[in-house]
Amino acid sequence: MNRFVASLVLPAFLLACGGGSNPFTPDPAAPDPGTGGDGDNPTDAGIPTALAGDLTRLNYNAATQTLTVEGLTLDGGDDPLVYRRRPGLDRNGYQAYTFQDDGRDRHYTIYVAEANNNSGVRAGTSASGGVRNRFFGGGYYERDGDFSPATGQVSYAGNYVGVTNLAGTGEDLTPPPAGLDPDLVPTQAAEVTGRVELQANFGDDATVEGNIIERTIVDGGTALPSIVLVNTPISSDGTFVGQAEYEQGDFPGENVIGQKIGDYGGIFGGTNASGVAGVIHLDEFDGPNNPLGLENEEEYGVFVLDQCGQPVEDATGCAGTNP
Repeated sequence: MNRFVASLVLPAFLLACGGGSNPFTPDPAAPDPGTGGDGDNPTDAGIPTALAGDLTRLNYNAATQTLTVEGLTLDGGDDPLVYRRRPGLDRNGYQAYTFQDDGRDRHYTIYVAEANNNSGVRAGTSASGGVRNRFFGGGYYERDGDFSPATGQVSYAGNYVGVTNLAGTGEDLTPPPAGLDPDLVPTQAAEVTGRVELQANFGDDATVEGNIIERTIVDGGTALPSIVLVNTPISSDGTFVGQAEYEQGDFPGENVIGQKIGDYGGIFGGTNASGVAGVIHLDEFDGPNNPLGLENEEEYGVFVLDQCGQPVEDATGCAGTNP
């Protein structure tokens, strides 16, 4: 959790983590940690700390494209802090916001989205670029309005974006002062894109499971292994927390089943659970035994998905992009 290691894949570094209808506010019903994930010490917004990191709360207005942030370490001094909209950094349908006070200070990237089917769910994920041997970030999800479970088994699909402790290309960085020592120059977090598929059963043994596939580091185009979101209970309030591991099919010579590499969690919303939003925190993501040469890599990611069968799906049957 507190390392500084050079990457062999990108010109980058790996750091360690520190940890109404709209906008983001805490859901009155705090998520039940369940039995699948860490479930340790939920924040006052109900997000397990394994997923929240040091992010306390997001307040997002999609209509005005404004975002205020609470809790992130050394992101500018004020709390809550207004982040800058950066359309040029948007990835996979998620809106990008950043903050950097000056060329000596950490740079933060946040991605947010809300469902487009009136289910009232939304989520966001954040990460700082590196400097001084540490990486800070976290995730946040919530629901407005009512929730009622679906009947039987249903599917959800859409896009994914993550932010990592790899240094990206740095196009949003404020130039450092002339002559600043390289050890003091901040970096900008590299992003990961992919797709998420969730299967949820709302019967007597309510559970959810899923996959994150087609994972690619945006800066450099490096393909990453798929992630399995291991089946975990759905609580009566529509929340869930579970564990993540590598997809066994990507590593036929290894036994990755049961080898935890992170946590995920989220919340269903809307009539018949028409939408779901959540976040993931990975402690590694390049595969067992570091086949891509990465060490101590970490990732915070976000997904906001519509239920398959909703009007937003395309002709391929819930294989289109969301949100």
